[in-house]
Amino acid sequence: MTAKVTASVERYLEGIYILQEKNGVARTSELVKLFGVVSGTITNTMKRLKREGLVAHQPYRGVKLTEEGRKIALYAIRKHRLLARLLTDILHVEQTLAYEVAFNMGYYIPDGVIEKIEEALEIKQEWT
Repeated sequence: MTAKVTASVERYLEGIYILQEKNGVARTSELVKLFGVVSGTITNTMKRLKREGLVAHQPYRGVKLTEEGRKIALYAIRKHRLLARLLTDILHVEQTLAYEVAFNMGYYIPDGVIEKIEEALEIKQEWT
C-alpha cells in the first residue's frame, strides 16, 4: 500500500466495507453496533474519513467507501487472511484462534512483513 493509515482507520474502513457489501451502504447505527461506540464517535470519525477522501458520507443516508477507501479496506482484509493462513498452514494453529489472532494483529503488521508472508505462502498479488 502506498498510503500510510492507522490501525484505527483500517479497522473502520474494513467495517464499512463489510456493511457496504451486505447492505449497499454503512449506516451510523450499524457502525455503532459493530464498533461498540457512541454515535458521536462514528459521526466524527466519518467526517474525518470524508476529509481524507476515504468515504463519501451523506447525513441520514449512510457511508460508502471511495475507491481509495475500498483499496485500503481490501488490503486490510488480505492481511488478515494471509496471517490466518500463516498461522494455520505453517504454525498449525487451530483455525478459530488463528482468525482471531490474525484479526487483532493484522492492523499492525508492516507491508514488508506481509510481502514476506506472501512469499512464505507462495502467494503473490500486485497491489496498486
